[in-house]
Amino acid sequence: MDLVEQAEVLPTTAGVYVFKDRDGEVLYVGKASNLRARVKQYLSGHDERFMVRYLVAAATRVDVVPVGSEKEALLLENSLIKQHRPRYNVKLRDDKNFLRIRLDPRQAWPRLTTSRRAAGDGARYFGPYPSATSARRALAFIQRHFALRTCSDRVLESRKRPCLLYQMKRCVAPCVGYVSEAQYAELVDDAGLALAGRNRELVPRLRERMEAAAAAEDFEGAARVRDVMLAVQSATEKQVVADSRVDTSDTWAVYREADRGVIVCLPTRGGQVLEPRAFPFEGEIVDDGELLSAVLVRYYEADGEVPAEVSLPVSLPDGEAIADILRERRGARVKLVEPQRGQKTTLLGIAGNAARTRFLTTHSESERIARALHGLADIAGLDGPPWRIECFDNSNLLGEQPVASQVVFVEGRPAKKEYRTYHVKSVEGPDDYATMREILGRRMRRAAEEGEFPDLLIVDGGRGQLSAAMDVLRELGFEDQPVIGVSKPRTEHARGEREASDKIVLPGVAEPVRLRADDPTLRLLQHIRDEAHRTAIGFHRKTRSKARLTSRLDEIPGVGKARRLALLRHFGSVSALAQASEAEIAAVAGIGPALAARLVAALAGQ
Repeated sequence: MDLVEQAEVLPTTAGVYVFKDRDGEVLYVGKASNLRARVKQYLSGHDERFMVRYLVAAATRVDVVPVGSEKEALLLENSLIKQHRPRYNVKLRDDKNFLRIRLDPRQAWPRLTTSRRAAGDGARYFGPYPSATSARRALAFIQRHFALRTCSDRVLESRKRPCLLYQMKRCVAPCVGYVSEAQYAELVDDAGLALAGRNRELVPRLRERMEAAAAAEDFEGAARVRDVMLAVQSATEKQVVADSRVDTSDTWAVYREADRGVIVCLPTRGGQVLEPRAFPFEGEIVDDGELLSAVLVRYYEADGEVPAEVSLPVSLPDGEAIADILRERRGARVKLVEPQRGQKTTLLGIAGNAARTRFLTTHSESERIARALHGLADIAGLDGPPWRIECFDNSNLLGEQPVASQVVFVEGRPAKKEYRTYHVKSVEGPDDYATMREILGRRMRRAAEEGEFPDLLIVDGGRGQLSAAMDVLRELGFEDQPVIGVSKPRTEHARGEREASDKIVLPGVAEPVRLRADDPTLRLLQHIRDEAHRTAIGFHRKTRSKARLTSRLDEIPGVGKARRLALLRHFGSVSALAQASEAEIAAVAGIGPALAARLVAALAGQ
C-alpha cells in the first residue's frame, strides 16, 4: 500500500502523524486537527515548501496516533520529536535542551549550577538561556554580590579551612561554619529574586535590611547590603524600559532563508527588556506559525518560567491549545498576542533585527565552530560546549626577560580585548614549570576576585606543564576547574613519524588524545595555542627591545637616573624618545641642546 492509499484510510480526528522510510526510520513528526486532510496536503503536490518533495520521496509509510484534542497532539508531537530527532523536523542548535540555571533550596547549602533540562525535581530553574553567555554573566553577578558557594559537594565536605573565594569576599564559607543556615537561606532567596528579574521586590528587601543593620550600628554590614542594592539598581537602569503594566512577557521573531534561519526570544521582566536569546535552526519545512508552535512547547518546559504574555509576529494554527498548555505550566492565564501598533510592535522590530543580524553574522562559520566546541567538550569531559576558553604560554631567551601570555576565545572566536600579557616576577632562569605556576596563580586569583572563571583552561605543553597547572588549582581550592594541555609531537617527529599531529593531554589519563589533522576540534586548539604563542613571542620581543633601549640610554654620558626618569615621564616610553627630534628632547627640563644632540646620535636607528 503506497502513501496515497494509506492516507485514504486515516481517521479525521486530531492526532500526530509520523512519516517513516523503508527502514522504519522516523523522517518527520507533525500534528493535525484532521489527520487525513493534513497528510493528503503533503501528497497532493500543492504544498510548495522546498523540503516537502524530499520528505514525500523518502517516505514509504505514515503512522498516526489519534488523540482527544489539539493540546494532547502538541504534547505528544513534542515528546516524539525529542525521542526520535527526525531528519526533517526543526533542528535548533544545541538541540538537547535550552540552558538553565538551577537552584535547589532543599539542598544543604544550596549552590547555583547550569542544566540542560528542567526536571520536575522540586528545584527552581531560571532562564532558559540559549548558550552559556547570558548564564555565565548571571552566575558571575550572583557570585560577586550574593557570595553563594560554587564548589561541589565533595569539595565542600572535605575542606578544613576556607578557600581563596572567601578571602576575596566571593563566598561566605559555609564549609567551615562561617555563616548560619538562616543567613545563608536569606542569601539564596535574594539570589533567586535577582535571577528571576524581580528587582522591584528585591530592592525594598535590601533597603529594609540595610536600615536595620545601620540602626543596630552594624555599619560594615549595612555598607555591604548597600553595595548589593546599588549593583542591582544599576543593572536595572542599564536595561531598556518596556510596558510596566505587564510584569513578564516574551517577544518572538523569526528570520529565515530557505530551510535555515534564527528564532529570537526577547524577554521582558519587571518592565525591563533583557538580552535577546537567539536559536539558529536548519532543515525546517513548516511555515513560521507551525515553527513557533513547536518551539514554544519545547521552550516553556514544565518547571520553567512562563511569562504572562507572549507576543508573536504571526498567528499560530493551534494558538488556543498552546495558550492552554502554557496556562497549565504557569498556573495562571497566558495571553498570546499579535501586536499591530504601539510599543509592542517596537519590541517585535527589535527582536526581528536581532534574528536577522544573528543569522547574517554567524551562519558562515557557525557549523565549523559548533562541531569543534562540541568535540572539545567531549574530549575534556564538559557538560556542554565551552563558552570561554583561556590559553597560556611562556616565552624567554635563555631565561632573560621572561614573559607569558593569556589569550581568550569566546564561543570559539578570539576575544582580543581580553588578552593579557605578564612579566614574570618570581622565577629566575628558564623554568617553564615555575613560570606556569606563577602566571596561572595570578590569573586564578583575579578570576576569584572578578567572579568569572573560564569554562576551559589550556596550557601550551605536555604532562609537565599540565601538572604544574593542576598543582596551582589544587592549592587555590579550584580542583573542579577543567584544564587540558596541548603538546607538539616532537618525540614522534624525532622517530620519523612526520604525519603525527599535536597531542591533547588530559588530567589523570596516561595516553594523550590524538585527532586527525583535519579534525575541526584539533584545528581550533591549534588556533588557540598558536595565538597564545604569537602573543607571548611578540610581547617578549617588545620587552627585549625596550630593555636594550633603556640600557643604551643608561650608557649615554650625562644621563643619570633623574634625567632618565624625566625623559620617560615626558615621552612616555623609550621608543617614543628614540623617535623624537633634537628640539623636542632639548625642551625637556634639565636637558640642554648639547645633551639632546648626544641622545639623538646615540638612539639613532633604535
